[in-house]
Amino acid sequence: MFKFFRNLTSAAILTVGLTGCVGSAGVSTWEYQAGPGYETERVHDSRIQADTSQGFTREACTTVSRRQIGPSGGMADRDVTACASN
Repeated sequence: MFKFFRNLTSAAILTVGLTGCVGSAGVSTWEYQAGPGYETERVHDSRIQADTSQGFTREACTTVSRRQIGPSGGMADRDVTACASN
């Protein structure tokens, strides 16, 4: 009886595992600027995913990191991330 349930469980896991297929690809770009008293870094990430249950989806995120250096040497950092999905 135990062998029957073990085989049934294995078949159920295999069936669930084969029902969906997911693939994805991503692209990332990076920009850097610096000048007197500041540095700015901008990273763009974009990912496309193909899923048999949802079709194609896309997510794009941009992260901007800024560092300002004051005349007395003090620093202020700020990171902002924004994402959009379709």
